[in-house]
Amino acid sequence: MTGRSQLVVLGAKEPRQRIWESIRMLAKGFSAHDIARRCAQKPKEINQYLRALVKAGIIKLIDTPSGKEGRVFALARDEGADHPRLDSKGQRTYAHLATENIWRTLRILSGDLTVEDVLHTAAVGNAVLSIVKVRQYMNALAEAGYLEKTHVGGRVADTYRLVRTKNTGPRPPEIRQLDSLQVYDPNLSKLVYVKTTGSIDGDRSLVEPGIALIRSRDLLSEWLALAEEQKGKFSADLVERTRLELAEPGESGGLQ
Repeated sequence: MTGRSQLVVLGAKEPRQRIWESIRMLAKGFSAHDIARRCAQKPKEINQYLRALVKAGIIKLIDTPSGKEGRVFALARDEGADHPRLDSKGQRTYAHLATENIWRTLRILSGDLTVEDVLHTAAVGNAVLSIVKVRQYMNALAEAGYLEKTHVGGRVADTYRLVRTKNTGPRPPEIRQLDSLQVYDPNLSKLVYVKTTGSIDGDRSLVEPGIALIRSRDLLSEWLALAEEQKGKFSADLVERTRLELAEPGESGGLQ
């Protein structure tokens, strides 16, 4: 695979996506340490994913030169740009399909839609959906300004319509609910909405550090882009440390 151009997922990425892209680049032979150096993810996360990939037959062990820590793997089956979603047993997981299908339905269908309309269209393939999950996701999108409610109350079911300017791209906005409602848009690579609930102190401890981190990452991204434009004028070590700092923590939201 060396020398071939490869498709990669754009925007913010969770740890397993970064690990997978490194595996594809080093397809013919790599260790957990090689992956860590390339994608700057935690060793525990890397080893867990490598074990799952081996069980799924997607990568294979080809050498054990110095025991467990020196194990060398190779890519046995390239499944494309998106990382294989697996549990600890190497079995496929489909939880991500819920929000993907809802978001795709909202983008494709026009006019006013009820929760039941969206459920009927989105509940296809391996996606596991319920009326409660669909309503939860749509109400969160409405609160964040992505959907507008076109009918509220009475005996007629509420209807929703996707705001034209909020059709930001194919990846579904993520709902992150801690002690607050947070909506993260991976198409824009930023937190687009935060609403605090519960105690003020409790919310600040969770929300404010997250917002500060996103602002810091935006600044670091701008600095790194400038460094890449001015090649040779910046310390290589400083650039590499910035890349490591930009490694995504990978907290992905979704339906609870």
